[in-house]
Amino acid sequence: MDEHTPSRRTQIIRAALQRYRTHTVSGTTLRDVAQAAGIPLGNLYYYFKTRDDLVLAVLEECEQELQALLNRLAPLAPLSWLQAYFDWVLSDPEQATALGCPFGTLAGELRALGHPAADRGAQIVGHYRKAVIRQAEAAGVTSDVFLAVQGAYTVSRILDDPALFAQSIRNIRDAALSRQVQDRMH
Repeated sequence: MDEHTPSRRTQIIRAALQRYRTHTVSGTTLRDVAQAAGIPLGNLYYYFKTRDDLVLAVLEECEQELQALLNRLAPLAPLSWLQAYFDWVLSDPEQATALGCPFGTLAGELRALGHPAADRGAQIVGHYRKAVIRQAEAAGVTSDVFLAVQGAYTVSRILDDPALFAQSIRNIRDAALSRQVQDRMH
Protein backbone atom coordinates (compact mmCIF):
# COMPACT_ATOMS: atom_id res chain seq x y z
CA MET A 1 0.00 0.00 0.00
CA ASP A 2 1.47 3.38 -0.95
CA GLU A 3 1.50 6.32 1.46
CA HIS A 4 -1.58 7.91 -0.16
CA THR A 5 -3.77 4.82 0.08
CA PRO A 6 -5.79 4.93 3.28
CA SER A 7 -5.43 1.98 5.60
CA ARG A 8 -8.29 -0.52 5.85
CA ARG A 9 -9.16 0.94 9.27
CA THR A 10 -9.31 4.45 7.78
CA GLN A 11 -11.47 3.19 4.91
CA ILE A 12 -13.91 1.70 7.42
CA ILE A 13 -14.02 4.91 9.46
CA ARG A 14 -14.64 7.04 6.37
CA ALA A 15 -17.33 4.66 5.15
CA ALA A 16 -19.00 4.79 8.57
CA LEU A 17 -18.81 8.58 8.66
CA GLN A 18 -20.41 8.84 5.23
CA ARG A 19 -23.16 6.39 6.24
CA TYR A 20 -23.77 8.23 9.52
CA ARG A 21 -24.04 11.52 7.69
CA THR A 22 -26.38 10.20 5.01
CA HIS A 23 -28.37 7.58 6.96
CA THR A 24 -27.77 8.56 10.63
CA VAL A 25 -26.06 6.51 13.31
CA SER A 26 -29.29 4.87 14.38
CA GLY A 27 -30.14 4.05 10.76
CA THR A 28 -26.78 2.40 10.06
CA THR A 29 -25.84 -1.13 10.97
CA LEU A 30 -22.33 -2.52 11.17
CA ARG A 31 -23.28 -4.63 8.14
CA ASP A 32 -24.06 -1.37 6.26
CA VAL A 33 -20.65 0.00 7.19
CA ALA A 34 -18.86 -3.18 6.16
CA GLN A 35 -20.68 -3.18 2.85
CA ALA A 36 -19.86 0.51 2.25
CA ALA A 37 -16.21 -0.20 3.07
CA GLY A 38 -16.20 -3.20 0.74
CA ILE A 39 -15.23 -5.75 3.39
CA PRO A 40 -16.88 -8.77 4.98
CA LEU A 41 -18.66 -8.00 8.25
CA GLY A 42 -16.32 -10.28 10.17
CA ASN A 43 -13.33 -8.20 9.06
CA LEU A 44 -14.89 -5.08 10.54
CA TYR A 45 -14.77 -6.70 13.97
CA TYR A 46 -11.02 -7.10 13.61
CA TYR A 47 -10.71 -3.29 13.67
CA PHE A 48 -13.65 -2.38 15.90
CA LYS A 49 -14.83 -4.71 18.62
CA THR A 50 -18.05 -2.78 19.22
CA ARG A 51 -20.32 -0.29 17.51
CA ASP A 52 -19.31 2.27 20.17
CA ASP A 53 -15.64 1.81 19.27
CA LEU A 54 -16.51 2.66 15.67
CA VAL A 55 -18.54 5.72 16.68
CA LEU A 56 -15.59 7.02 18.72
CA ALA A 57 -13.27 6.48 15.76
CA VAL A 58 -15.71 8.37 13.52
CA LEU A 59 -15.73 11.26 15.98
CA GLU A 60 -11.93 11.30 15.85
CA GLU A 61 -12.20 11.53 12.05
CA CYS A 62 -14.62 14.46 12.43
CA GLU A 63 -12.19 16.15 14.78
CA GLN A 64 -9.39 15.65 12.25
CA GLU A 65 -11.59 17.16 9.50
CA LEU A 66 -12.29 20.16 11.72
CA GLN A 67 -8.62 20.55 12.64
CA ALA A 68 -7.63 20.37 8.97
CA LEU A 69 -10.08 23.19 8.22
CA LEU A 70 -8.81 25.28 11.13
CA ASN A 71 -5.19 24.65 10.15
CA ARG A 72 -5.94 25.77 6.58
CA LEU A 73 -7.54 28.99 7.89
CA ALA A 74 -4.98 29.64 10.67
CA PRO A 75 -2.55 31.82 8.67
CA LEU A 76 -5.32 34.26 7.74
CA ALA A 77 -6.11 37.52 9.50
CA PRO A 78 -9.50 37.42 11.29
CA LEU A 79 -11.54 39.14 8.57
CA SER A 80 -9.98 36.97 5.84
CA TRP A 81 -10.44 33.93 8.10
CA LEU A 82 -14.17 34.65 8.33
CA GLN A 83 -14.45 35.17 4.58
CA ALA A 84 -12.70 31.85 3.94
CA TYR A 85 -14.90 30.18 6.57
CA PHE A 86 -18.06 31.44 4.83
CA ASP A 87 -16.63 30.25 1.49
CA TRP A 88 -16.15 26.79 3.04
CA VAL A 89 -19.71 26.76 4.44
CA LEU A 90 -21.05 27.80 1.02
CA SER A 91 -18.93 25.29 -0.92
CA ASP A 92 -21.80 22.81 -1.39
CA PRO A 93 -25.30 24.06 -0.47
CA GLU A 94 -26.93 20.83 -1.69
CA GLN A 95 -24.78 18.73 0.63
CA ALA A 96 -25.24 21.18 3.49
CA THR A 97 -29.00 20.95 3.08
CA ALA A 98 -29.01 17.17 2.73
CA LEU A 99 -26.61 16.44 5.60
CA GLY A 100 -26.58 19.50 7.85
CA CYS A 101 -23.48 20.70 9.64
CA PRO A 102 -20.66 18.21 9.13
CA PHE A 103 -19.90 18.29 12.87
CA GLY A 104 -23.11 19.36 14.58
CA THR A 105 -25.54 16.95 12.96
CA LEU A 106 -23.71 13.85 14.15
CA ALA A 107 -23.11 15.32 17.60
CA GLY A 108 -26.77 16.27 17.88
CA GLU A 109 -27.92 12.80 16.95
CA LEU A 110 -25.58 11.22 19.49
CA ARG A 111 -26.99 13.54 22.18
CA ALA A 112 -30.58 12.72 21.16
CA LEU A 113 -29.81 9.00 21.32
CA GLY A 114 -28.21 9.35 24.75
CA HIS A 115 -25.15 7.71 23.20
CA PRO A 116 -22.08 7.35 25.44
CA ALA A 117 -20.05 9.34 22.88
CA ALA A 118 -22.42 12.35 22.98
CA ASP A 119 -20.07 14.34 25.21
CA ARG A 120 -17.18 13.72 22.80
CA GLY A 121 -19.32 15.00 19.92
CA ALA A 122 -20.21 18.06 21.99
CA GLN A 123 -16.51 18.74 22.64
CA ILE A 124 -15.85 18.80 18.90
CA VAL A 125 -18.74 21.19 18.27
CA GLY A 126 -17.56 23.32 21.21
CA HIS A 127 -14.09 23.53 19.69
CA TYR A 128 -15.61 24.50 16.33
CA ARG A 129 -17.82 27.12 18.01
CA LYS A 130 -14.93 28.64 19.97
CA ALA A 131 -12.77 28.89 16.84
CA VAL A 132 -15.47 30.78 14.93
CA ILE A 133 -16.28 33.04 17.89
CA ARG A 134 -12.59 33.80 18.49
CA GLN A 135 -12.11 34.91 14.89
CA ALA A 136 -15.40 36.82 14.79
CA GLU A 137 -14.54 38.75 17.93
CA ALA A 138 -11.01 39.43 16.67
CA ALA A 139 -12.54 40.84 13.48
CA GLY A 140 -15.03 42.94 15.44
CA VAL A 141 -17.96 40.83 14.25
CA THR A 142 -20.77 39.58 16.45
CA SER A 143 -20.11 36.19 17.98
CA ASP A 144 -23.67 35.19 17.02
CA VAL A 145 -22.30 34.33 13.57
CA PHE A 146 -21.77 30.71 14.61
CA LEU A 147 -25.34 30.27 15.84
CA ALA A 148 -26.72 31.98 12.76
CA VAL A 149 -24.81 29.56 10.50
CA GLN A 150 -26.04 26.59 12.53
CA GLY A 151 -29.60 27.88 12.23
CA ALA A 152 -29.23 28.09 8.46
CA TYR A 153 -28.04 24.47 8.37
CA THR A 154 -30.98 23.34 10.49
CA VAL A 155 -33.82 25.24 8.82
CA SER A 156 -32.67 24.62 5.25
CA ARG A 157 -32.31 20.91 6.06
CA ILE A 158 -35.82 20.76 7.51
CA LEU A 159 -37.24 22.55 4.47
CA ASP A 160 -34.90 20.71 2.06
CA ASP A 161 -34.00 24.00 0.40
CA PRO A 162 -30.39 24.47 -0.78
CA ALA A 163 -31.22 27.91 -2.20
CA LEU A 164 -32.47 29.02 1.22
CA PHE A 165 -29.23 27.75 2.78
CA ALA A 166 -27.02 29.57 0.28
CA GLN A 167 -28.98 32.81 0.52
CA SER A 168 -29.06 32.67 4.33
CA ILE A 169 -25.31 32.12 4.58
CA ARG A 170 -24.65 34.93 2.10
CA ASN A 171 -26.91 37.23 4.15
CA ILE A 172 -25.15 36.27 7.40
CA ARG A 173 -21.75 36.78 5.77
CA ASP A 174 -22.66 40.08 4.18
CA ALA A 175 -24.25 41.46 7.35
CA ALA A 176 -21.33 40.42 9.53
CA LEU A 177 -18.58 41.54 7.21
CA SER A 178 -20.23 44.78 6.06
CA ARG A 179 -20.94 45.78 9.68
CA GLN A 180 -17.29 45.17 10.49
CA VAL A 181 -16.18 47.31 7.55
CA GLN A 182 -18.64 50.08 8.51
CA ASP A 183 -17.39 50.05 12.12
CA ARG A 184 -13.81 50.49 10.91
CA MET A 185 -14.81 53.47 8.78
CA HIS A 186 -16.32 55.32 11.77
